[in-house]
Amino acid sequence: MIRRRLIASLSVSIACAGLGGCGGSYVLDGRVVEGDFGSVAFVAGDDEQLLVGKPVSGANISVYRDAGRLNQRLVATGRSDAAGRVSIPIDEFGTGWMEEQWMIEAFRSGYEPVQSTVVLPGKRQQRELLIVLAEGWAMPPQKEDLWEEYERYR
Repeated sequence: MIRRRLIASLSVSIACAGLGGCGGSYVLDGRVVEGDFGSVAFVAGDDEQLLVGKPVSGANISVYRDAGRLNQRLVATGRSDAAGRVSIPIDEFGTGWMEEQWMIEAFRSGYEPVQSTVVLPGKRQQRELLIVLAEGWAMPPQKEDLWEEYERYR
Protein backbone atom coordinates (compact mmCIF):
# COMPACT_ATOMS: atom_id res chain seq x y z
CA MET A 1 0.00 0.00 0.00
CA ILE A 2 2.77 2.43 0.92
CA ARG A 3 4.64 1.44 -2.23
CA ARG A 4 1.58 2.23 -4.40
CA ARG A 5 1.21 5.67 -2.79
CA LEU A 6 4.89 6.39 -3.30
CA ILE A 7 4.68 5.37 -6.98
CA ALA A 8 1.51 7.44 -7.48
CA SER A 9 3.10 10.47 -5.82
CA LEU A 10 6.24 10.12 -7.91
CA SER A 11 4.16 9.78 -11.09
CA VAL A 12 2.28 13.02 -10.34
CA SER A 13 5.57 14.84 -9.68
CA ILE A 14 7.06 13.62 -12.96
CA ALA A 15 3.89 14.55 -14.87
CA CYS A 16 3.90 18.04 -13.37
CA ALA A 17 7.55 18.56 -14.30
CA GLY A 18 6.89 17.35 -17.84
CA LEU A 19 3.91 19.66 -18.30
CA GLY A 20 5.89 22.72 -17.34
CA GLY A 21 5.17 22.82 -13.65
CA CYS A 22 2.34 22.55 -11.19
CA GLY A 23 2.74 25.88 -9.48
CA GLY A 24 5.65 27.45 -7.73
CA SER A 25 7.92 27.92 -10.71
CA TYR A 26 6.05 30.19 -13.13
CA VAL A 27 7.45 33.70 -13.36
CA LEU A 28 5.80 36.44 -15.37
CA ASP A 29 8.64 38.60 -16.73
CA GLY A 30 8.22 41.78 -18.70
CA ARG A 31 8.49 45.52 -18.90
CA VAL A 32 6.29 48.57 -18.36
CA VAL A 33 6.82 51.41 -20.84
CA GLU A 34 5.20 54.73 -21.70
CA GLY A 35 3.15 55.06 -24.88
CA ASP A 36 0.32 56.89 -26.62
CA PHE A 37 -2.34 54.45 -25.40
CA GLY A 38 -2.49 51.76 -22.74
CA SER A 39 -2.25 48.05 -23.49
CA VAL A 40 -1.29 44.69 -22.04
CA ALA A 41 0.19 42.07 -24.37
CA PHE A 42 2.67 39.24 -24.61
CA VAL A 43 5.46 39.80 -27.12
CA ALA A 44 8.62 38.00 -28.25
CA GLY A 45 11.55 38.43 -25.87
CA ASP A 46 13.44 40.48 -28.47
CA ASP A 47 10.53 42.82 -29.32
CA GLU A 48 11.76 46.38 -29.93
CA GLN A 49 9.33 47.93 -27.41
CA LEU A 50 10.84 45.83 -24.61
CA LEU A 51 14.27 47.14 -25.48
CA VAL A 52 13.81 50.82 -26.33
CA GLY A 53 10.51 52.02 -24.85
CA LYS A 54 10.70 54.74 -22.17
CA PRO A 55 10.49 52.82 -18.87
CA VAL A 56 7.81 53.47 -16.27
CA SER A 57 9.10 52.76 -12.78
CA GLY A 58 6.88 52.13 -9.77
CA ALA A 59 3.92 50.76 -11.73
CA ASN A 60 1.75 48.40 -9.67
CA ILE A 61 0.79 45.19 -11.47
CA SER A 62 -1.92 42.81 -10.25
CA VAL A 63 -2.69 39.35 -11.65
CA TYR A 64 -6.15 37.82 -11.16
CA ARG A 65 -7.10 34.22 -11.87
CA ASP A 66 -10.47 33.24 -13.37
CA ALA A 67 -11.11 36.70 -14.82
CA GLY A 68 -14.78 37.62 -15.13
CA ARG A 69 -16.04 34.83 -12.88
CA LEU A 70 -17.51 34.93 -9.40
CA ASN A 71 -14.46 33.13 -8.03
CA GLN A 72 -11.97 35.62 -9.54
CA ARG A 73 -9.14 36.24 -7.11
CA LEU A 74 -5.91 38.17 -6.83
CA VAL A 75 -3.02 35.70 -7.03
CA ALA A 76 0.09 37.84 -7.52
CA THR A 77 1.33 41.43 -7.50
CA GLY A 78 4.48 43.18 -8.56
CA ARG A 79 6.04 46.58 -9.12
CA SER A 80 8.21 47.76 -11.98
CA ASP A 81 11.80 48.75 -11.16
CA ALA A 82 13.76 51.83 -12.35
CA ALA A 83 14.25 50.23 -15.80
CA GLY A 84 10.53 49.38 -16.04
CA ARG A 85 11.28 45.65 -15.61
CA VAL A 86 8.89 43.46 -13.67
CA SER A 87 9.20 39.87 -12.51
CA ILE A 88 6.14 38.35 -10.82
CA PRO A 89 6.23 34.80 -9.46
CA ILE A 90 2.86 33.05 -9.64
CA ASP A 91 2.50 30.10 -7.29
CA GLU A 92 -0.71 28.57 -8.63
CA PHE A 93 -1.41 25.06 -9.91
CA GLY A 94 -1.57 24.88 -13.71
CA THR A 95 -0.13 28.32 -14.38
CA GLY A 96 1.25 28.51 -17.90
CA TRP A 97 -0.08 25.19 -19.17
CA MET A 98 -3.79 25.23 -18.42
CA GLU A 99 -5.83 27.37 -20.82
CA GLU A 100 -7.72 29.76 -18.59
CA GLN A 101 -8.52 33.44 -18.36
CA TRP A 102 -6.28 35.72 -16.30
CA MET A 103 -6.67 39.46 -15.84
CA ILE A 104 -3.63 41.67 -15.64
CA GLU A 105 -4.00 45.26 -14.53
CA ALA A 106 -1.45 48.00 -14.05
CA PHE A 107 -1.59 51.51 -12.65
CA ARG A 108 0.72 54.28 -11.56
CA SER A 109 0.11 57.85 -10.51
CA GLY A 110 0.22 60.13 -13.55
CA TYR A 111 -0.85 57.38 -15.97
CA GLU A 112 -4.19 55.96 -17.01
CA PRO A 113 -4.80 52.49 -15.54
CA VAL A 114 -4.89 49.56 -17.96
CA GLN A 115 -6.26 46.04 -17.71
CA SER A 116 -6.68 43.11 -20.05
CA THR A 117 -7.89 39.53 -19.95
CA VAL A 118 -5.25 37.15 -21.31
CA VAL A 119 -4.15 33.54 -21.52
CA LEU A 120 -0.68 33.20 -19.99
CA PRO A 121 1.97 31.82 -22.36
CA GLY A 122 3.69 28.54 -21.58
CA LYS A 123 7.15 28.62 -20.04
CA ARG A 124 8.81 27.47 -23.25
CA GLN A 125 7.18 30.08 -25.49
CA GLN A 126 9.81 32.79 -24.81
CA ARG A 127 7.17 35.52 -24.51
CA GLU A 128 7.35 38.52 -22.20
CA LEU A 129 4.69 40.77 -20.78
CA LEU A 130 4.61 44.25 -22.31
CA ILE A 131 2.51 46.83 -20.49
CA VAL A 132 2.13 50.23 -22.12
CA LEU A 133 0.83 53.08 -19.95
CA ALA A 134 -0.42 56.37 -21.38
CA GLU A 135 0.05 59.60 -19.47
CA GLY A 136 -3.10 60.92 -17.89
CA TRP A 137 -5.14 61.23 -14.76
CA ALA A 138 -5.52 57.99 -12.88
CA MET A 139 -6.93 56.46 -9.78
CA PRO A 140 -6.26 52.89 -8.69
CA PRO A 141 -8.81 50.58 -10.31
CA GLN A 142 -11.89 49.76 -8.24
CA LYS A 143 -12.75 46.06 -8.27
CA GLU A 144 -16.37 45.04 -8.66
CA ASP A 145 -17.65 42.63 -6.08
CA LEU A 146 -19.31 40.05 -8.33
CA TRP A 147 -21.05 38.39 -5.36
CA GLU A 148 -22.56 41.74 -4.42
CA GLU A 149 -23.81 42.18 -8.01
CA TYR A 150 -25.29 38.70 -7.92
CA GLU A 151 -27.14 39.39 -4.67
CA ARG A 152 -28.41 42.76 -5.94
CA TYR A 153 -30.03 41.32 -9.07
CA ARG A 154 -31.07 37.96 -7.68
